[in-house]
Amino acid sequence: MTLARPRLARPRGFTLIELLVTVAVGVVLIGFAMPGMTAFMKNQRLMTAADSLNNAMTKARTVAAATNSYVTVAPVDGDWKNGWRVFNEHAAPDGTYTEGVDTLVTVYDALPAGVEATTASTGDNLYISFSPVGYSQTKDKAQMFMSVQLADDSTKSQRIVEVSLLGRSRVCNPVPDATYCALPTQAH
Repeated sequence: MTLARPRLARPRGFTLIELLVTVAVGVVLIGFAMPGMTAFMKNQRLMTAADSLNNAMTKARTVAAATNSYVTVAPVDGDWKNGWRVFNEHAAPDGTYTEGVDTLVTVYDALPAGVEATTASTGDNLYISFSPVGYSQTKDKAQMFMSVQLADDSTKSQRIVEVSLLGRSRVCNPVPDATYCALPTQAH
């Protein structure tokens, strides 16, 4: 009588060919996903920059009303690409931050690489001040509006930050909403 020997199960793993095919499929999928992910990341940077500028405008308006003084949002060194400052100019808004005279509220970072800024305003200013009641105005204390367009040419994406005569700000996208979201023709 012969006893049947139990067969030992061979450990089963991946063969080299199966592993190479899996890696090749993964590389192809990543290759297809990268261009879309790059455009997505650039668009996110643009939206973050627009939201940051909108937050600065809202903060300036709020601080102006809370402190009963003039608060300004102005580009660092005259160029929005370098970032922007929110500062309290007390009673004489001129759009220029003077250390020791004006009170710095906050400074925002420079725009990401590839993002450009264009401005337009009724007051022909490159900055915007908010009065103690929250209205947006020029150094002559006349009401004004301002639009700052942030654009990334590589993705054809745009965002516009608009500040109304009443000082309210919003971010809009001119691509799907060209009727109600457009930079005025007077641009700097």
